[in-house]
Amino acid sequence: MSERHPHITLFPHGISAGARLMIYILLSIAIIIADVRYHALNLFRSSMNSLIYPISEVVQTPYLTYEKVSGFFIKHAQLQQENAALQQRFINYSAALQRYQELEQENQHLRALLGAQSRTPLHTQLAEIIAIPRDPYLRQFTINQGSEQGVQPGTAVIDERGLLGQITQVYSHTSDVTLLINSEQSVPVAVQRTGQRAVLFGTGIDDTVEIRYLPHSTDVRAGDLIITSGIDGVYPSGLAVAKVTQIDLSTSRAFAHIICKPVAAIDRNRQVLIIAPKTTNDKTSNKASDKP
Repeated sequence: MSERHPHITLFPHGISAGARLMIYILLSIAIIIADVRYHALNLFRSSMNSLIYPISEVVQTPYLTYEKVSGFFIKHAQLQQENAALQQRFINYSAALQRYQELEQENQHLRALLGAQSRTPLHTQLAEIIAIPRDPYLRQFTINQGSEQGVQPGTAVIDERGLLGQITQVYSHTSDVTLLINSEQSVPVAVQRTGQRAVLFGTGIDDTVEIRYLPHSTDVRAGDLIITSGIDGVYPSGLAVAKVTQIDLSTSRAFAHIICKPVAAIDRNRQVLIIAPKTTNDKTSNKASDKP
């Protein structure tokens, strides 16, 4: 019979945890030294990098995409805010420029009115247009002067170019002015060049008035200036009213048909001049001056 040799176990209870830790530490140190001195892990590192790189790219793709998309929207929102701010600034500057131009035009108009006031040998007072009726066929506007400021019905209203109309209704602090283009208005006039007297009527149409009831033989030419004759006592004589633009002397009409255009800026004024009626003293002085 063969003898059996008993099996001898080097570690009857297995390797302890502490021993395993020491083995791992020594193995790690050996690997580090081998890598530092002999670059033993370069091939392994390169292989692992080639293996891990695609995975890393796939993992990072959602994050990078999110970064790009969020950056785009953030930039877009910033651009929208900047654009809105620039638009608001542009609107503000445009409004300021328009206001400046409006004030400049108003100043020019006021200077022209003051010039007309100094040239007119009549008592005048400045008034501002504060309202225009919504009904365009009324051909009226309201001014900020009334009976408290000495305004009377029938008073003539002019601008720096000529006659606009007359005051038809007076309140305490405002008055209504009816334009001479109103179809119910008539003005005694004369042709400045010849002295021919006539009556000018409103037509209700912008920039159009007409002279009626003159014979076909009347000496009237296109371009003639029509002025107030002063016969009715409402309008002072010599105020520019209109210019002749068209003459129809056809015998098919009973009278000559003469179309004129008002010289005043009918619908472009902000301020106007009221011609104050003559006072008793003015009339007395005029009569005295007429005596030899």
